[in-house]
Amino acid sequence: MMIYTADYIMTREVAQAFRITTPAVAYFFSNLAGIVDLTQLSEGDDEYDYFVRVPVDGFHELTQRISDLKFKVQDQFGVYITIMPIPVAA
Repeated sequence: MMIYTADYIMTREVAQAFRITTPAVAYFFSNLAGIVDLTQLSEGDDEYDYFVRVPVDGFHELTQRISDLKFKVQDQFGVYITIMPIPVAA
């Protein structure tokens, strides 16, 4: 594996954003893995960062747990990650 780096100047604001969002996203996904099957995750569009397919029979409970996680990340890191659960047949 080869990794290339480019010499560039990162603004202070961009560097700060990376320092905040990187741990927030890592925290979000590590906790989301305990709630839903991450293989069912897909990139969102427009106002949603992600979509996730969840079984319709557990939709209400999973939606509540995902919302709780989103608010926890927002409170702890100041980062708002949007995810929309999509109900599917079990």
